Amino acid sequence: MDARRLVDLAIEEDPRAPCLWLPSDIWPEFCAAIGQQPNLVGAVIYRNKTIRDGGPFSDITTRRV
Repeated sequence: MDARRLVDLAIEEDPRAPCLWLPSDIWPEFCAAIGQQPNLVGAVIYRNKTIRDGGPFSDITTRRV
């Protein structure tokens, strides 16, 4: 499954979470799939969510603020 689809599934599982962290190994693939580059703080906005690089060996995680 590609990175964009994994992110879509994570958003659907927790639609109220404002942020999503991705593993570093799929971060470049995800950015390329949505045609965006991270902003100055290292995040992209996708489907009204802040998406960030969660570091190496991490899981796709939603965190509520």
